Amino acid sequence: MAQSGLRRGRTAFLVACLAPALILYLGLVAGPFFQVFQLATFRFSGVSTKRTFVGFQNFQDLWSEEPFWWAIRNSMTLMLVVGPIILALALALAHGMAGPSRQAKMLRAVILFPNVLSVVAVALLWRSVYNPSTGLLRGMGLTGPQSGWLGDLNTAFPAFAFAFIWVSVGFYAMLFSAALQSIPVEVNEASDLEGCTGWKRFVLITYPLLWSVRRVAFVHVTIATMSVFALVHVMTDGAPSERTQTILNYLFRLMTMEGRYGHASAVAVINIGILLAASVMLWLAMRRDPADSRRKA
Repeated sequence: MAQSGLRRGRTAFLVACLAPALILYLGLVAGPFFQVFQLATFRFSGVSTKRTFVGFQNFQDLWSEEPFWWAIRNSMTLMLVVGPIILALALALAHGMAGPSRQAKMLRAVILFPNVLSVVAVALLWRSVYNPSTGLLRGMGLTGPQSGWLGDLNTAFPAFAFAFIWVSVGFYAMLFSAALQSIPVEVNEASDLEGCTGWKRFVLITYPLLWSVRRVAFVHVTIATMSVFALVHVMTDGAPSERTQTILNYLFRLMTMEGRYGHASAVAVINIGILLAASVMLWLAMRRDPADSRRKA
């Protein structure tokens, strides 16, 4: 009886501790999350309380809108192309930061500088760099297109993507650097004795041992690339001709400039669907540690 009462008291204490956080989460996160799916089936302005149920008409309308497809294309490019580039550069920088050399120490000191700045400051900085009249690239002799790097249809998105890589790569480099330092020294010493060095060591030993950190990095960069908003909003706001439009930037425009809250909710549902699909595929692709697979074999 005493043990049963103790268990009930412990359970009551845990419920009392978790209940406030759970209530806040359900009210401020889960509730609005599921409400988005409901709002996607209505047509309303966001100002009036009048709503018209339209079913999947909002999704059908988006299907025929060119800006929406540019937003999808750019966001998917960020996720499938720019994201892996960020991780590859971060891994290379992490190796460059290893060791006691002066160059490694300097790299460790400056690698997180872009993350210290706010996203708005970074956007304004790169707008200044790309300025066709007084920008840094102009001063270096890289005149670029006549309409400017951010004003040309062919260079606007690559220029924005470069700024996004610049501001993002430092975080992942530090993440990989911490993972590299966690590898036991004995492992590297044993590989040296076996003659496994350089690229061979990276492929056979280092890269598999980074499995857990790689999984976190892949998921994080997927979410980050599909959540780009402030950087593109301040730099280009989707210009020129929707070439730098992203999903969240387009969602914001539908809500604030066009007053199409139902369509904006439909865009949010599509963005959630893409993120869920990408997360599931990443989980399936990286659910097993390759080092464990080799040991079992």
